[in-house]
Amino acid sequence: MQNIANDSTELKAVNERLGRGEGWIGYLFTKRDGVQIPSKFLYAQFYAGKEQKRINTKTNDAEEAYRILLDNRRRVNEGERVLPSEASKLKYEDLIEKLMDYYRTDHPTSLRTRKTEDGATEETFDGKDNLDEFFGGMTITEITATNVQEYIRKYSKMGYKGATIRRQLSRLKSAFERARDLDLITANHIPSFRLPKDSKPREGFLDLEDFQTFLNSMPERLRLTVRYLYFTGSRVGEVEQITWSMVSRDCSEIDIPGRITKTDDGRTVPLVGPLAEISEALQATRKKFPKAHDSVFDFTNFRRMWNRTCHKLGLGVYDERGDNRRYSGLHPHDFRRSAARNLIKAGVPRSTAMMITGHKTEAIFERYNIKDNSDAEAALLKVGQYSTGKVAAISGTR
Repeated sequence: MQNIANDSTELKAVNERLGRGEGWIGYLFTKRDGVQIPSKFLYAQFYAGKEQKRINTKTNDAEEAYRILLDNRRRVNEGERVLPSEASKLKYEDLIEKLMDYYRTDHPTSLRTRKTEDGATEETFDGKDNLDEFFGGMTITEITATNVQEYIRKYSKMGYKGATIRRQLSRLKSAFERARDLDLITANHIPSFRLPKDSKPREGFLDLEDFQTFLNSMPERLRLTVRYLYFTGSRVGEVEQITWSMVSRDCSEIDIPGRITKTDDGRTVPLVGPLAEISEALQATRKKFPKAHDSVFDFTNFRRMWNRTCHKLGLGVYDERGDNRRYSGLHPHDFRRSAARNLIKAGVPRSTAMMITGHKTEAIFERYNIKDNSDAEAALLKVGQYSTGKVAAISGTR
């Protein structure tokens, strides 16, 4: 039987070659039912500064374990901060948890809360379920470029569009990059991500006349929400997070903090012009003393009501049969384009229009960094004047 004692001749010989502080090789023991059980393989350990490095050598040959220890010490001395044996311990779930921690502190709008089957709540992000199903339980060394391509093929066959798959895998890539930034892995541990092409920009929009018909067709409780989305061009995820603490005392404006915007830049939206009706409604609601953390805009069953209304008006096609409800047509995000189009058509300077909608690119931001809120107020008043007129009925399929 193989000698597994740490005082064996072979182990003593290799450990004597190691100077003070250079490391140690031996078996690790755990106690079970009063009996000391040795590890299956030899371990090598040494210190890199104040950090202890412990490596499962996957061998019982003392000389081979010695060579492994020297190789890993060399890697550390050459600046390698994460050893292969350390990276291989990380799993897909560890990467995703680090990504979600990052989202919670820096990009909370990337997360959403949903109910679980047992009635509890959990945080998630778009595409996480598919990623969990495919990569769950894998170590990061098992997640390869081949796996990524298999993921693409699998979900393409299931009917997912290339742009959707691209966004899902981009989350996984971000998780790897976050782990790298935290020194949990190195760039060498990140697989190649050859992703499907992104979709072309959508071209959908709704003109002012058709919008009024659309607005009147939506449930009354959602009309303020729809009005705000259309005339400001704000992102749905942003508007969902607007609370009463952000509404001025006289309900004349909403102060959007950077923490709920995609660009991390705050802005103030004056409730004038086509938004004056919202101001009046909020004044009435204010008398009921809403709590500071209460949501301002109602999004209850918003997507379903949106889909049904678009289907009814010929702005989309909504199939509610079965569990897999499918919709294609006008989307709430198309209101961003509609708002920008209406503002420019009303003669509003592009820079001011971008301040209202929250659009931003580096070049435009540097050139038109407008901070005067009176410009936004005048712009919305212009749109209110431009939007007056007879509303035409919608007919036909678009």
